[in-house]
Amino acid sequence: MQSSYFHYYQCVAWLAVFIVITTTIHLSRGLTEYELYFAAALIGSTALYSYFIRYLFLRFMSHRAVLLQVVYFIFQSILGAAFGSFMLILCILAFSYFQLIPHIPSDSVMFAVNTLFWGNWYNMFSALVLWSSAYLVLIKARQLYAAKEALASSRLEALSQQLNPHFLFNTLNNIRARILEEPQKARDSLAQLADMLRYTLEQHKDSKVILKKELAVVEQFIALCKIQFEERLNFEAQVDKRAENALIPRMVLQLCVENAIKHGISKLKKGGKVALTVGIEADNALSVQITNPVNEAISAKPDRQNDNASEYLNAGVGLKNIRQRLTLLYPENSEVKPFFALNIADNLATTRMKIPLQYLESETESQVKEKGLV
Repeated sequence: MQSSYFHYYQCVAWLAVFIVITTTIHLSRGLTEYELYFAAALIGSTALYSYFIRYLFLRFMSHRAVLLQVVYFIFQSILGAAFGSFMLILCILAFSYFQLIPHIPSDSVMFAVNTLFWGNWYNMFSALVLWSSAYLVLIKARQLYAAKEALASSRLEALSQQLNPHFLFNTLNNIRARILEEPQKARDSLAQLADMLRYTLEQHKDSKVILKKELAVVEQFIALCKIQFEERLNFEAQVDKRAENALIPRMVLQLCVENAIKHGISKLKKGGKVALTVGIEADNALSVQITNPVNEAISAKPDRQNDNASEYLNAGVGLKNIRQRLTLLYPENSEVKPFFALNIADNLATTRMKIPLQYLESETESQVKEKGLV
């Protein structure tokens, strides 16, 4: 409720109160021109006081306990109603003094003041209580939304920085074994590992990076894995030129390739090839497919795709991590619903992912058209 729309909401809400009160009076006994002025003075002054209530709340009460905030709004509603009624009485006395309305006899002034004050105080107190309730509910809803966004952001950051500790341990051991025999290659491998670690720790506004950058990290990962698997591991990437600058969740491709190697290539004596294909579909979706051979023991379980997937990914950081991140990054109202699935058949595992096609803000509409995307 701290947005620039607050003032518009205020005007609409208090204008509605003005219309309700004046319409009620008009229907009951008729409404004179001066009574419109009096109603404007009453409701206008109360509306101004509501700004004062909001100011004090944001300055002193916004971080207090909810019970204290409720007490604060009730107390301020009492004062605000009294302020509005008092301003109404001043306005009426001023009109009477300048003979714009019939003069109020001196012996009737106190009775008139008492009647005007309490009758209008009750109306304004009710209006301020409703206003306070709506304002407090909106404030709490905004805080819950902000907390949810912060939690989602922290979860996303934690997920995106998950790098398999076994991979780090094995890579460091492999590099250590290379130091004496191939010192130059060992230094290159350390540089690649450092680049990967730096990449996982980078802070991104939305945890998405362009595909070219993600592919570079995948190439570094493959190079580090080749220290252990050597000729047993082959990697091939086919990427649509139009997709090279598309945005993709950070570390998603690396996780998919890592699972393909860990649960596929590493289980085969002769190894195999991990094939990555990235393209753009007709519905403006970015499609990713990764295929790799798997052990016959995994593939020989027909009609048990979920069990195979669970065994293949070992229910670790792989499938669960990726699905959680896709849920956080792409809301349900996205034009393209994110999709992630694994199929295992004929000794071949196929991982498919589909996400909305997005580019950096610097990618103008004309550039996208030139690439033939629209």
